[in-house]
Amino acid sequence: MKKIIDEHGRVFGKVSIIDFLVILIVVVVGVALYLRYDVLNPTDSAAETGSITYTIKIYGVRDYTANALKAGDALFDKNNSGGYSIGTITDIAVSDAKKISETVDGKLVLGNYAAHYDVTVTVTAHGALSGGRYLVNKTYELNTNSNRTFLTKFCTFEATIMEIE
Repeated sequence: MKKIIDEHGRVFGKVSIIDFLVILIVVVVGVALYLRYDVLNPTDSAAETGSITYTIKIYGVRDYTANALKAGDALFDKNNSGGYSIGTITDIAVSDAKKISETVDGKLVLGNYAAHYDVTVTVTAHGALSGGRYLVNKTYELNTNSNRTFLTKFCTFEATIMEIE
């Protein structure tokens, strides 16, 4: 019968005891992190699903970007949506953009940003509320005040998620 640890310090004559301990520590730390951050929670089938409405704000875009946004268009995240739509545009509000400028006497004033617009876009998506987090497609997390690069079939733009309902 073979010994568990041989005279060379190998477990079952194959793996060094040091290598075995390192592998064991890595596995334990991995399981602990997995349980700590609850990786399975976003795909929890018991999560409360329904319609999520959120508002994004685009600052200082030119008119062709503002005009390219249409109600009914699908919205995507350029970097994180996995190719799936993260909602449908339901409403668009366009206003003149403002910009802080310095006057000749050195004062900072808020004035109109010529030929630029701020656009508020309302998006509706099917999603879930799980553990206090809003999830679209059970994997795409929405966070207020996060800046992201969004796109539709006609334009790409950077915007901030302002509100989630």
